[in-house]
Amino acid sequence: MGKPVDDATGAVAADPDEPATAWGARRARIRQRSNYRRLVLVTALFGTAAGSYPVTVLSASLPRIADDLGARDDTIAWVLAAPLLAFAVVTPIVGKVGDLYGHRRTYLISFALGALLAFATALAWDTTSLIVLRTVAQAAKAAAGPSAMAMILSTFPRRERTRVLGTWAVVVALSPALGVVTGGPLIEWIGWRALFVVQGTTVLIALVGALFIVPETPRRTGIRFDLPGAATLGLGVGGLLLSINRGISWGWTHPVVLVAAVVAPVGLAAFARIETRSSAPLLPPALLHHRAFTRPMVAQAVLQAGYMGAMVMAPFLLARRWGFQPTAIGLAMLPRPLSFAFFARLGSHHDPRHGARRVAVTGMLVFALAMVVAGIGAYQRWLPVFLVGAMLSGAGSGYIRPTIANAVTSAAGDDDLGVAGGSMNMLQQIGAAVGITVLTALMGDAVDGGRFLTLHLVAAGAGIGAAVLATGMVDPLPGSSRRSVSTRGPGGPAGA
Repeated sequence: MGKPVDDATGAVAADPDEPATAWGARRARIRQRSNYRRLVLVTALFGTAAGSYPVTVLSASLPRIADDLGARDDTIAWVLAAPLLAFAVVTPIVGKVGDLYGHRRTYLISFALGALLAFATALAWDTTSLIVLRTVAQAAKAAAGPSAMAMILSTFPRRERTRVLGTWAVVVALSPALGVVTGGPLIEWIGWRALFVVQGTTVLIALVGALFIVPETPRRTGIRFDLPGAATLGLGVGGLLLSINRGISWGWTHPVVLVAAVVAPVGLAAFARIETRSSAPLLPPALLHHRAFTRPMVAQAVLQAGYMGAMVMAPFLLARRWGFQPTAIGLAMLPRPLSFAFFARLGSHHDPRHGARRVAVTGMLVFALAMVVAGIGAYQRWLPVFLVGAMLSGAGSGYIRPTIANAVTSAAGDDDLGVAGGSMNMLQQIGAAVGITVLTALMGDAVDGGRFLTLHLVAAGAGIGAAVLATGMVDPLPGSSRRSVSTRGPGGPAGA
């Protein structure tokens, strides 16, 4: 299978599937521009930002949305948690679809549905409809992660990928920050529904830009999609997350929780059995047994549990301990994504110099220290100390992001970029969903500083656990040009 970029020259190859039409000729001319790779990067990152734009400001607005819709705090947290569950199930599937049928096509379909459903979310009439519509909308945009990453990485030569992934992490962080600056006042003046109108509009703009610019990635011909694997993975992961998420709130003997707890291991066991026998597995067993592929993702998932749990808890803490309103809450949360963005860029420069293991462990320990500092600030009601802790948590999490992405995609190889991106997103969302569920459930209606200190120490424990896992990471070989682990045999790369 040919590659769209030559690693020796850095030249972007022509798209063999480009139709001989005026539209195709226009796209072909764009591909010949000297700045084409930069155009692809900007376009794909704008699309990714359009999907992550509302996260921080929506989190900051949860107390107001709960009051508006008459919902409990642990229920309204599903506005963030449920889409994370959907992402966890859908991303590896759409990543594989992109690998097989082309990431450009997958990306465009995903964004078309995402724009329509984002506008629909603005019309939600109660808590249930808001949760359902936002979940479906975010699931529709699930291809934004793996497909955008695959298109970017397939366009740039390997020697530039860590730097590009650093830019990726910066944009992912700054998008929610921009949401705070613009979305906070918007919600104060117009209401929270306006946020989804803005999101739908930006996704639509991203879709139009992608039609002209983003390249199609090579397709793996002669391979069928692993539908049984996708179905059993969805059942297993969905059951696992549902049982954890609702077990804390509804009780572990609730019928739905019990059914989900039974479905999860059965689904995952069936998935493992199917993958070992499939000629074209959704997640190749060779990858799942490859430490360089799995260890970074698992470590980041554990860190993500603490990071996202603390982030979703922050607006309730700021409202209850300091009496802040949504705009003030959003501004108080702004140092977190800004420091994430700065240190993600720094991490992308340190990764090739110091190695993935050292960068990852350092960032995770910084996050653990940050949670202790933030917890002390919450306990003593010292706002500057809490803000310093929040800022440090963004620094630690951002510092490791390009390193983890580079380690995982390097281990997977070029044939499985979509699988790598999808798997990474899946575990991130699993960690985030668990962290949000556990910390918000333990938080309850607490207003005392002691409870918030304890919860931040729990998040710090997640950071320490992640650092321990990261000590087992394998540094990618510089300039490695190997192909997917799943397609290599003992004699070298298999033909695709």
